[in-house]
Amino acid sequence: MIKILLVATCIVLSGGALQAASLDDLKAATAAVDKGSTDEAIGLFTKALTAGDLSPADQFAARKGRAAEYTVKSLIDDAYVRLDQARGSRERAIADFTAALGFKTDDASVYVGRAQVYHLNDQYDQAVADIDAALKLNNAVVSHLQRAASLRSKGDYDAAVAGYTAALGLDMKDSGLEGWEIYNERGYAQFLAQRFEAAAADFDKALTIGAAARTEDVLWIPYQAAWLHIARARAGQNDAEELARTAKKIDLKTWPGTLIAFYLGQATIDQLSPPSSHGNMGRGRECNLAFFSGEHALLKTDSAGAAGQFQRARAVCNIHSTTYLAAGVELKRLGK
Repeated sequence: MIKILLVATCIVLSGGALQAASLDDLKAATAAVDKGSTDEAIGLFTKALTAGDLSPADQFAARKGRAAEYTVKSLIDDAYVRLDQARGSRERAIADFTAALGFKTDDASVYVGRAQVYHLNDQYDQAVADIDAALKLNNAVVSHLQRAASLRSKGDYDAAVAGYTAALGLDMKDSGLEGWEIYNERGYAQFLAQRFEAAAADFDKALTIGAAARTEDVLWIPYQAAWLHIARARAGQNDAEELARTAKKIDLKTWPGTLIAFYLGQATIDQLSPPSSHGNMGRGRECNLAFFSGEHALLKTDSAGAAGQFQRARAVCNIHSTTYLAAGVELKRLGK
């Protein structure tokens, strides 16, 4: 999901050239965006706007550019659990996107950008409304996915699945996405809806069509296999033989391969993952360990153990991750 949001951000940043490229501050702001200097870009966009002599077209470009950078800044703050700062950046982004729409109402990327910020703020109805407006202007696959993600996050799983299904029928050329990613996202929606057979079918499809392109990614297959396994297990299916075949492609001695070894009965839960001091990477590992341990506890009908693990996942997972969302759904169903 986070990748889809980042793709949408890139669309916002790239949509439309500056009308007055000779203006030094706007030129410098654009250069700062290109080199990933978010704070510098925000400062330069602000300087250009404060001067008060920009044309309407240049004001539109500056507002849109600064809004996109505020969105990027909020994601960075979220990753480092600076949640108040992140929300403040998003409020400023919403204000800038709204101001940009006052200058130009037919730019789909502005609606997409504001929808993204609304989604990050858990304002899902507003996000869907903005994506609907964007889709009337540009029927982009990434917009369909963003709309479906907001519907999934608000718990409207039927509409989310329909949205992902519709996206599968669109041309993904130039979208920055691959087909397996859509199957994966739809699989998460089916899983959250407790339609585990359908979720397993989507995860299996994603693993099948995505494996060839992800052979160098040592994390991808283990995590894909883990989601597929828990979906099948919760559907009452025995996938031991297939899981063993998949395990041959995985290093079962290091995380997250140890998770697959655990599912195969070749490791204990205490052997899954050593402590990590690698900042966000360590938190990501701890997040997934907690979530998948919680799912395993559910399968063993250990509700108390599952709740503890899901609560840990909510404490350490990135708040925009699928695991954070799924852990919250599981806790709600457990009455926690």
